[in-house]
Amino acid sequence: MRLRTVGILLLAGFCAMATTIKGATVSINNSFLDVSVDADKNDLVIKSARTGEFVISKATFSLKTKSAEKKQVNDPVLGKGAEIVVQHEKGSSTSIRLFDSSPFAQFHTSVRNPGKEPLDVDSLEILDMKLGLDGRKLMSYGTAGLKPVSSAAGSYAFHAFADPETRNGVVTAWLTHDVGVGVFFPRSDGDAAALKAQLDFGLLRVKPGETRNTDTLLIGYFDDARLGLEGYADAVAAHYKIKLKPKPGVYCTWYHSGASSEGQIGENTEFAEKNLKPFGLDVMQIDDKWQAILPKGFKHEGKIPTTGPIKVFVDTKSNYSKGMAHTAKKITSHGMVAGIWFMPFAGNLNNPYFDKEIFAKNADGTPFHDKRWSGTCIDMSNPRAQKFVRERVKRIYDWGYRYFKIDGMHTGIPSYNIYVHTGYKKQNMGKAKLHDPDTTLVQAYRKGLEVLRETAPDTFVLGCNVSQNMISMGPAFGLIDAMRIGPDNGGAGGGSWGAVTKGAWHGSNLYFLNGRIWHNDPDPVYVRASNPSEKARWMCSWLAVSGAMHTSSEQYSKLPADRLDLLRRCLPGHGLSARPVDLFETNQPRIWLVQNDRINVVGLFNWKEKQNAEFDYDMAKLGLDGKTTYTAFDFWANKFVGPVQGTMKQTLPGGTCRILALKPQADHPQLLSTSRHITQGLIDVLDEKWDAGKKTLSGKSQIVARDLYELRIALPSGGSWKAKSVSAQGAEIKIGEAAANGLRVTIDSPKDTDVAWSLTF
Repeated sequence: MRLRTVGILLLAGFCAMATTIKGATVSINNSFLDVSVDADKNDLVIKSARTGEFVISKATFSLKTKSAEKKQVNDPVLGKGAEIVVQHEKGSSTSIRLFDSSPFAQFHTSVRNPGKEPLDVDSLEILDMKLGLDGRKLMSYGTAGLKPVSSAAGSYAFHAFADPETRNGVVTAWLTHDVGVGVFFPRSDGDAAALKAQLDFGLLRVKPGETRNTDTLLIGYFDDARLGLEGYADAVAAHYKIKLKPKPGVYCTWYHSGASSEGQIGENTEFAEKNLKPFGLDVMQIDDKWQAILPKGFKHEGKIPTTGPIKVFVDTKSNYSKGMAHTAKKITSHGMVAGIWFMPFAGNLNNPYFDKEIFAKNADGTPFHDKRWSGTCIDMSNPRAQKFVRERVKRIYDWGYRYFKIDGMHTGIPSYNIYVHTGYKKQNMGKAKLHDPDTTLVQAYRKGLEVLRETAPDTFVLGCNVSQNMISMGPAFGLIDAMRIGPDNGGAGGGSWGAVTKGAWHGSNLYFLNGRIWHNDPDPVYVRASNPSEKARWMCSWLAVSGAMHTSSEQYSKLPADRLDLLRRCLPGHGLSARPVDLFETNQPRIWLVQNDRINVVGLFNWKEKQNAEFDYDMAKLGLDGKTTYTAFDFWANKFVGPVQGTMKQTLPGGTCRILALKPQADHPQLLSTSRHITQGLIDVLDEKWDAGKKTLSGKSQIVARDLYELRIALPSGGSWKAKSVSAQGAEIKIGEAAANGLRVTIDSPKDTDVAWSLTF
């Protein structure tokens, strides 16, 4: 028996206390939400506990309900809470939980098969919801970007409806992707916004008399839906116990030399060690085209047809004649991490090297093959395939590579490459047949990633990339360290404006995943001379302010000095929580804010290549105090500007950006900006103090050897402040240019070190 779509929900593993209420209408609440289920009407409503307004005015179960009962629960992570268990016909059930510590209602789904034959489910509709908010004021936000509700697109993993003026909104998201691919279908319903939540499996087989759990859906209401999206990512990180490895600075061979060669990458590594490693570049990654068609000693007559890259990953071509272990050793000898590209879950049905039994199958038993690029998909439910992948990964690991760029991610969840992919696209996931029919495609994918992590436990793993097929995104949560969240942007090397901004769009749209679930990789920044300087600055500035993972692809020794310096100013990536201010106002967020306890950095970005952009934005909505007067420094103009108060008013020429450091005006000198990094002190200033009695400003900064470091000191307006003396521990310090509202001081250190400095006025 095969079931296309049912709307049942489920019971997950946790501790339930004694039943307290049982009846047709049951309610639970916490300080965030009130949830009521009417079993007779087969629906539920959700209200805001704070305002009393409807969040979900009506949500319908597709399967008729029989009863509802309330229980007290206790979760080892979330603590105490309450649960409504809805019993449906034929033994399936819906569990809805609220925890005191969480703003989300959790929906857990189980499917019961009371029949005598296997029940095969390819898709499972969870809830059909109608929002209580005024749909005329809302925008729809998902993996396809920001759209009006009337033209909303289906989304993977998460979806939000938000009012762009107030940012109030409802966030729905899939906490887990352990069994299926979580998706959403937003739509307008008269003056209201509506949404369906669904799981796609391809095949979820429920044996006779068996109950199978699925995945966990979250629903929450937030005064600022951005905080809801960030809270969702935090919940995923807590559920999967994610502890991210440090964010690397990466060199990639691909966009200037393919796989490069032993000599060329050796030269680049030596140059990078001296000129970029002190600033934060620490990985040298070799890309596609290092691999030979067949292993040495393997004979074959005639040409071997292939789709996309060669997928053997055993021996090398002539560009790495000494083997990949030799180059890994060369890279690590310079204190860098050796990185390599490969496709762990892809093969080639036409290559005699492969045992065809390891591949997923079509209905007729032939290997499941993607003719477009990705090749033949390996079936990770098959023990023989698992052994093959372990051997493949161990070989590369034993060569000495500790950074993996794993491409064709979707081949691990056997499916087709539909690049470039963002919004929901209907796919016949059930076409791929696995060795173990009790394993879903998502379970096979996660098993593959688990095999990879177990075999290379201390390796940094970058997934590449979700744009090939978005079904690979959510099911990778908790199993990789970074993800290419967008498609290739190589055209930016020649100044193509669409390519220059491509990574920034994808990185903005998925900003809340960055630093929580994984590090977002938007693909490289390009500083070569063929990319005009303002466009190179735009890319580097967006990367620096957003805190996304740094990748560059250049032969560094050939860069002009000013272009090499651009790379230094966006290395390393900060680890703070940066967010796009106008996320729900435009599909190309123009304003970013990142801050710590001593400085605010605002990034303004003009997405129009040849037209001016006007900014007139309320400071309070930006995230600062609208009544405070701020002093400011413009990084690229290299000057003190302002004061700024009430609104942020700026005009930016086409294709440019502006990075402003802001601090509230003070009645004493204060450090406003530094020259080390585009973020002007966020990553390099360790301490800052003002001693009013001694009229001394002091601090500590991380300084790179012989990188002339400038302190930009803001001076109070209307006064006559002059530096009387300066000092810097172990470094040379000089008072530089002074102006009415600012003073510059330079520090030159002979070594990479933390320098304590002071200025007495």
